[in-house]
Amino acid sequence: MITDHFLVTDQVAIVTGAGRGIGRATALALAEAGANLIISARTQDQLDEVAQQVARFGRRAVPVPADLSDLSTLPTLVERATAEFGRLDIVVNNVGGSFPRPLLETSPAMFEKAFHFNVTTALELSKAAIPAMLASDPAGGSIVNISSAIGRLTDRGFAAYGTAKGALTHLTRLMATE
Repeated sequence: MITDHFLVTDQVAIVTGAGRGIGRATALALAEAGANLIISARTQDQLDEVAQQVARFGRRAVPVPADLSDLSTLPTLVERATAEFGRLDIVVNNVGGSFPRPLLETSPAMFEKAFHFNVTTALELSKAAIPAMLASDPAGGSIVNISSAIGRLTDRGFAAYGTAKGALTHLTRLMATE
């Protein structure tokens, strides 16, 4: 079984965008592998469903509903992790997205919003989390940034989102260097 090779027993993870899709699946996989979680998304009902599923693995998930494009909410996730579980080991920056739009209809505001939501949010949550992760384990923890193939491929309508995801991929490499 794959989880035999991927155990994170009693570690604590933050997963953003955890209400559905990749974030939900990631939260459940981490719970199955032994982690307790802080899960965040905009929709309380979705988070409550994920928390109930996490409990079936004998783990605990604390839902924190928030609009994570508001950077002031990000430290709250770290504070909740340390308050609820006394540590932080893993951060999964999954929140992101942008609606496809033809290049000539992509305004500067749309472009900057895509960058903010996909890149700046991951940067700021990571910066907030690193001190807590180092306090939990001086060797650090793991930060996983969820990008997209469109960050390295081409297609129509993805100038804003694709550029942002390409930047997130490179940010991940730069963060790892530091």
